[in-house]
Amino acid sequence: MNTIKLRVGSPKVDEALKGGLYEGELTLIYGEPGAGKTSLALQIALRACFQGFKVLYLYSDGLFPYSKLEALMNKMSLYLEDSTPLHVLQINYFNELERAVREIELGFYKEYDVLVFDTFTGPYRSIQVEKRQEVIKHNKKLNQLTAILKSYATLHGKHIILTSRLKSPTISGEGLLDEPTASNVLTYWSDNIISIMKLDLPFQRKIVVLKIHGSEVNIEIQAHVIDGCLEEVD
Repeated sequence: MNTIKLRVGSPKVDEALKGGLYEGELTLIYGEPGAGKTSLALQIALRACFQGFKVLYLYSDGLFPYSKLEALMNKMSLYLEDSTPLHVLQINYFNELERAVREIELGFYKEYDVLVFDTFTGPYRSIQVEKRQEVIKHNKKLNQLTAILKSYATLHGKHIILTSRLKSPTISGEGLLDEPTASNVLTYWSDNIISIMKLDLPFQRKIVVLKIHGSEVNIEIQAHVIDGCLEEVD
């Protein structure tokens, strides 16, 4: 079993993950806009750098939030040198996402230990579809890309992290469901699943760990967002 771990930076989440994210795993972080997905993804990326990992951050939600990165560095008392291995790749369209994944599969970015897609489903959601057949085609393509990333992580011992927004709310017999976009695809391939939910009070969040190293769980952790940093509450 692979045991090289990447710490999330939240003591309770890392404890739930038995020390952190293992190499060779695909991790999904999802939640509604503004819940803290990017904050957590950036925190993981920064901590990865200071664990000696090289990080490729693929961003698809507009311009990369360098100001948030800088604020997190100050909040976490972490300082990056010019040589620190954190590289940002901007992605705007689904074909760019597909090309990036294919390049990863071919070894174009083999020097990177950690790959973060934030958000992985952003380019997918932006596709305009009018027919059911087109939806099926794009779902199949997204499944192929996710499978490639999972295979690449396993074969090469990489840490791969995907963030996703929620899809439109749906109703079940148990009430309102919060699920990521393309939930069947993403949850199937993910080894770890972390949900971040907004609560009624400002800045308050609930982190729910739903899957750990392939096993389904349900661990709730109270947190808040302070200065762009997602911190758990004792």
